[in-house]
Amino acid sequence: MMLYLLRHGEAEAQAANGASRKLSNKGRGDIISVARQFVDNKLPAPRCISSPYTRALQTARLFLDQINPGQKPEQSELLTPEIRASEVMKLLETISDEHVLLVSHNPLMSELNALLTDGDISQMHILGTSEFVLISIDIIGLGMGKKTLRLLPEANAVAS
Repeated sequence: MMLYLLRHGEAEAQAANGASRKLSNKGRGDIISVARQFVDNKLPAPRCISSPYTRALQTARLFLDQINPGQKPEQSELLTPEIRASEVMKLLETISDEHVLLVSHNPLMSELNALLTDGDISQMHILGTSEFVLISIDIIGLGMGKKTLRLLPEANAVAS
């Protein structure tokens, strides 16, 4: 499996509740920047599963619009910020798709990245907003994946 992890873009500071925070202009620009790099790397369009939170869904839709217009993200409560990486690993074990994109939040994304590639979270890299990581993994388990690509927003990316 080629597992794509994408942390949502920068969101507005406040909203009625945490789940309804929307992407900021910078967040939209950053996601477009990362999506264009994804296309430049000639990666295949993945199945996309997103947190149902507004900023994650906006991130997933904007990313997909750039790489595979018309594709819609699936939503899963297992990708909300409160869920632990071990629960998402159980979900991944049930997925047979070769290319899968997860769009979610921290600490979940950083924990999942660390557990799949390092086997623990002791030296965990904290994924920044709009950060994309590609993990090649045959068996879902601690330390079984290899990080093969990391994409970051280009400096001063702005949504058009």
